Amino acid sequence: MARTKRTNKELAIRVGQAIRAQRKIADMTQEALAEAIELQSETISRFENGQRTPSLEKLAEIADVLGVPIAVFFEDLDGSPALDADPYAQKLRAALDKLPDEGKNFVLVVAQDYARYHVPKPKKTRK
Repeated sequence: MARTKRTNKELAIRVGQAIRAQRKIADMTQEALAEAIELQSETISRFENGQRTPSLEKLAEIADVLGVPIAVFFEDLDGSPALDADPYAQKLRAALDKLPDEGKNFVLVVAQDYARYHVPKPKKTRK
């Protein structure tokens, strides 16, 4: 993958947006996240708005508290859309990450069955 040059400000904004998105998926307030990693809520706000960039240590703590891999904060830095841009997909992924493999398989089977029987089939047109 080719490396693209970007300013520190661009990086801070992208990482901040990812922190905000993951915090909201976890249904956590800035205050709760700040308390969990022993920072002020204003600092979390500055991270999310791209005014400050967290250290790698703080970013790792944020990832741990939110229950996501640290890589999630860097997923779309190449300009392509994140794989889980859909908020429903993000929430589903967060829920699945908490389940054992048997639970993940059960959810998959239920979702596939639901889609098979409840998604309308395209109408055939006559030629």
